[in-house]
Amino acid sequence: MLDMEADVREISRSYISSELPSSRSISIAKMRWKILAKALQEGRMQDLDVVPGSVRQFSTFGLVRMIPLRENEVCDPEGRWYECSCSEDAHFRLHIRILSNKVTVDELMGFDNTGNVCIWPSEEVLAYYCMKNKEAFERKSVCELGGGMTCLSGFAVAATGGAKEVFLTDGNIRSVKNVQVIVERNSSRFNKTRVISRLLRWDEEEDLQHLKQRFDYVVCADCMYFDSGRILLINTIWKIIKDTGLAVVLAPTRGNSFQKFVDEAQQKFHIEKLMIYDIHLWDLHIKLKKKKPDLYDENLHYPQMLLLRKL
Repeated sequence: MLDMEADVREISRSYISSELPSSRSISIAKMRWKILAKALQEGRMQDLDVVPGSVRQFSTFGLVRMIPLRENEVCDPEGRWYECSCSEDAHFRLHIRILSNKVTVDELMGFDNTGNVCIWPSEEVLAYYCMKNKEAFERKSVCELGGGMTCLSGFAVAATGGAKEVFLTDGNIRSVKNVQVIVERNSSRFNKTRVISRLLRWDEEEDLQHLKQRFDYVVCADCMYFDSGRILLINTIWKIIKDTGLAVVLAPTRGNSFQKFVDEAQQKFHIEKLMIYDIHLWDLHIKLKKKKPDLYDENLHYPQMLLLRKL
């Protein structure tokens, strides 16, 4: 039994709270596509946190800090560079590029590509969680699926976990190219870990070459929103993970999309579903519900955890 899994279950059993999840009757699809429409019209991805009436009014738990680099430190017409850090690991410092120029309709069609527009809370939480449990990844093969334009969780593993190799994947070629630029800029920070940015479309068998049953861990944040993508994601995890491997998947409930994924995944995996897996995060969640109910909606923002093992 992995220490990380034991710790997660212990937190879930021992942490007692009367807080139960609730949801608001909102049009989730309209809110999320509003963000995409704004990106298409204005091409200012990094400003989407302040879209009135959208889920991006809440954008971070404050677990990972993104500080813009000064213009005299880096000048890049393709996007804006940030220094990424986390209090969980004082040595963790990466330069991350957020693309700022316009995206096209073709680039957004066919996949859940909202991760190519902004960094969502689930991705921030997964990156934090990976750093907090970095010992689990030592000398392991790890893949992040659907990492968007930053693959923040995969980078967290690559920079802190001592993994043998980390594959940073997405189904959007523009996102993959951006991740490759980030890899090159931070190459000195990965020690002996091999870091690969790779196009991986879940419906293309050719993209899975040399990846089948390769990985000890698969990590994935907020990739189960669209109905058409859930089965493809489940099948991809099944194909690339070892028989003894573990997939760590985070996503908010977001209506019934989370439960639909669970229902479909249990045909292939043994599933553990965890609401409480980190005490510090849970405390933040409770405080946000009480102090910022107008901005914070657990149905949209608090990621639950799934641990998947092959049946």
